Amino acid sequence: MFKNYFKTAARNLRKNRFFTTLNVVALALAMSISLLYVAMMVFLFQFENFHSNAEHLYRVITHVRDQDENPSFASVPIGTAELLKGNVTGVEQVVRIHQSLPREVHYGDRAIPVRGYFVDPAYLSMFTFPLLRGNPATALAKPRTMVVSQAAAARIFGETDPMGELVFIEPFGEVMVTGVAKDLPKNSHLKTEVLVSFATLTSHHGASFTDDEKNWNHFYNSYAYVQLADQANPSAVEAFLNRVAKEKYPTPAFQASFELQRLDQIVPGPELDNDMGNEWSYQEMALLGILPMIILLAACSNYVSLAISQSLQRMKEIGVRKVMGAQKKQIFLQFVLESTLMMLLAVSLSYGFFELIRNEALALTDSYEWVDLNPTLGTFAGFVVFALLVGLAAGMVPALHFSKMGSTLALKGKAPHTKTGGWFSLRHLVITSQFILSLGFIMAVVVMVQQHRHAIAYDFGFDQEKILNVDLQQADPQLVKDEFGKLSFVPLISMSSHPLGVGNVPGVYVKRVAQADSIAARRMAIDEHFITNLGLQLVLGRNFTHDAGENAHLIIINEAFAKHLSPKNASGALGEVILLADQREVHVVGIVKDFHYASLQSPIENFFFEYAPEKFHYANFHFHATNERQAFLEMEAAWQVVGNGDTLKAEFLVDQLREAYSFYNRIVEIWGFMGLLAITIACLGLLGTVVFTVKNRVKEVSIRKVMGASSPSLVFLLSKDFILLLSIAAILTLPSVYFFMTWMLQEEQYYSAPIGVFEVVISLAVVLTLGLATIFSQTWKAANTNPVDHLKVE
Repeated sequence: MFKNYFKTAARNLRKNRFFTTLNVVALALAMSISLLYVAMMVFLFQFENFHSNAEHLYRVITHVRDQDENPSFASVPIGTAELLKGNVTGVEQVVRIHQSLPREVHYGDRAIPVRGYFVDPAYLSMFTFPLLRGNPATALAKPRTMVVSQAAAARIFGETDPMGELVFIEPFGEVMVTGVAKDLPKNSHLKTEVLVSFATLTSHHGASFTDDEKNWNHFYNSYAYVQLADQANPSAVEAFLNRVAKEKYPTPAFQASFELQRLDQIVPGPELDNDMGNEWSYQEMALLGILPMIILLAACSNYVSLAISQSLQRMKEIGVRKVMGAQKKQIFLQFVLESTLMMLLAVSLSYGFFELIRNEALALTDSYEWVDLNPTLGTFAGFVVFALLVGLAAGMVPALHFSKMGSTLALKGKAPHTKTGGWFSLRHLVITSQFILSLGFIMAVVVMVQQHRHAIAYDFGFDQEKILNVDLQQADPQLVKDEFGKLSFVPLISMSSHPLGVGNVPGVYVKRVAQADSIAARRMAIDEHFITNLGLQLVLGRNFTHDAGENAHLIIINEAFAKHLSPKNASGALGEVILLADQREVHVVGIVKDFHYASLQSPIENFFFEYAPEKFHYANFHFHATNERQAFLEMEAAWQVVGNGDTLKAEFLVDQLREAYSFYNRIVEIWGFMGLLAITIACLGLLGTVVFTVKNRVKEVSIRKVMGASSPSLVFLLSKDFILLLSIAAILTLPSVYFFMTWMLQEEQYYSAPIGVFEVVISLAVVLTLGLATIFSQTWKAANTNPVDHLKVE
């Protein structure tokens, strides 16, 4: 029976090559995005599967009931793990993890960024992270010992044997490398390059660090993992912890409870605060699948619409089957199998698209580091299952439509009629919906392109041209000034803690002397040349001087801060005494005109410059070179004198600002790709529908032409319904996207450009051009055919 179904399905697909090709190509384009999602899901559901005893490993999580937000934490109070050691039957091992390890280690004169945790020695036996060098039982047993991954060892020590080497970690002092671990696989939420013994943490802070009762009200940075015996019941461990919780949190206003979360249920899993590494919640997975589902739905709608549109051509086949005794379920299975075969063809083609866009998708989302989309047997199995499910779902509608037809009507070749106009309304709905989706994506892309141009061309309130920011790394600021000051193309050098206008600027709370209220403000450390070098405008007061001792007790504020200190008259802020977070008293000596010290996503708020040479991380060169290549060669030579062996790192401020807003480019690329898929699928569906409509009306067109109808009038006759659908799509989409994008921009970027007529006109022009070109390409061809070719049989 199935063999006959398969032959019939293959014959029908081969017979209708044009519509088969349209459907397969459209489905393959849509499925390429869906395959990325399927591959991601397969990857996520393989998290932690490499641990030899994963089914016995659990993480303790916390549920807080504070009568407000009621958060759930991936972390626990630091004393929780100690309670489980030896107090609960079935608990074989307990490991504490603390996420307070500094983000960099110092080796020689270099500071190397790393990711790591403080962990108990049992970490290396509980989890399957094999050591290539060192003894797992003793590697983390003593204070100031650490294990590094292969990649981290190469980055920190180069060709030097890491075993026994010392690195400096502020404020814990020198730490010795006692082991080298194999690099972690990507499918682990424990993202780490460095493991430092937990004893390092406790020896530095003292016993009170873990024993203090106050710690039971702190839920951040501390994690507890347990390994249970084969027959141990997790509920018994939870019951023990929750008895302790009742003692620790006796008041109804604030209570907490604990739960054991199995290791292989962390990713994917419920959404938790203070999670560690890359933890994907079920909500995030659902949100990630929305766009692929929308694109796939558009392509499946094409298939359903075209399949039902061809029903007149297949009615006699269905009538004969029913007269010969075919049951509804057999007709149903025939068409479901046909759609499934179509989906398998599409998924085969879409795999080629998947390979083309896989790496680009990871690059756009900055996911190279932790996501692995290389196909495995599990991934291919997921692709096949996905195609079968889509085939079943997409085939349901035409299969039900055909199986319900009566044999008499089917043999006569008549379609069943409905009060709503039958299946033609479905075709119109599909076309309109697809062009709504296409126009929405394209308009969103045009808006984002305009926002990017607006951000790049925005007046930040300081000079951007010819400012070259050099990362000092470990170089002495004064030596850099002395050495680079000798270069003729660097007339002025200033120092700063951050590049201006790029990223976030650190915040701090300050106070007026003799006042208790704190004032939130942003700050940057600069020297006496910075304001001149960057072209900032002093509206009142003066700049820093060459007297470093005096400068240490001065600050220069912006107009916004001045208005906060003296609302009626900004000049009243001059001379104000401010107490900084380090208890240093400083005087306001100058006020600069407001400028954008940070991203345009944030409003201009209270801000001040301080003079703090110990915080200088960048040298700002006023760069005037006619031959940039030669100038950089001379700069590299000068850097060799002061750079302590590090490579010169220099970027123009203009380029840094462009990079700061490169997220617009990523959005444009992602949404643009989605828009391209949507409009392609929409045009393919429209093409198929137009071709089918013209084919069914070709005799009518021929008769009208014989009766004297002109080609333009015939084109209009065949096209008017489709033009009306495009118009409806535009009327529904444009205001919706306008209000949505306006709201989104107001939420995401404080200084955004208003959406104007340009964005609307361009978006509409693109969609109408493609849509009308698709319609007219077929209707004009039909209107200019020779009527004799279609009427001669009459």
